Amino acid sequence: MRHPSFEFHCIPVGIDNCYLLRGRTTILIDAGAPGHVKEFMRGMDRLGISLREIELILLTHGHADHIGCLHQIQTLSEAEIAMHEAECAWVESGEPDLSPGVTLWGRMLAGLGQVLYKPRLYPRAVDYSITTTLSSLMKLGYGVPGQVVHTPGHWPGSISVLLESGEVFVGDLAMNAWYLRSTPGLPILAQDMDLVVQSWKRLIGMGARQVYPAHGADFPIEIIQKEIQAWERRSGTP
Repeated sequence: MRHPSFEFHCIPVGIDNCYLLRGRTTILIDAGAPGHVKEFMRGMDRLGISLREIELILLTHGHADHIGCLHQIQTLSEAEIAMHEAECAWVESGEPDLSPGVTLWGRMLAGLGQVLYKPRLYPRAVDYSITTTLSSLMKLGYGVPGQVVHTPGHWPGSISVLLESGEVFVGDLAMNAWYLRSTPGLPILAQDMDLVVQSWKRLIGMGARQVYPAHGADFPIEIIQKEIQAWERRSGTP
């Protein structure tokens, strides 16, 4: 996708979408699933972009499928790493946890993950720890027309990147992959669904119009609005 003096690209890395934001410099959102760094390299080659052009790796949160190739990508690019302060310990220890399920299928996946999903991750130091106060105001700079927004719910330190033009990169605040849910919508894995809904209301109020999840293709915000209405009817919350 292109805007005046700015463009962004999706690079699938295993089950995770990474997004490359290119303004005056280049920001990478998330670092892909473990064991798939070659896919990332091929994606960069297709775009004709050198890894050394990446100046910042911004992590939406610290789950393994979002930080799995962080060690290799950061080593090759020498980019700095930024994420919310609540997630830093997972990256710096290399031992992230998993979110619980909020649907029957989500609970089944979470249970299987606890038993079967034990990827080997390499610890990596975080250069910029974003606080909750700053994350709601943090302008990206780097020639990227947008800001970082703290959007907890999937996990306490989840963040999203909202562009001025309405595209929003949300990590796991939404999902649209066949192995997670059959249609696009709210996450099936989350620590607190009420917070997920609050975060989405905030993003909608800030002008979000097209959703770019970490899992699956992008979709319009109207789908999330309908999902919120359905969630509130089921849960009895306004």
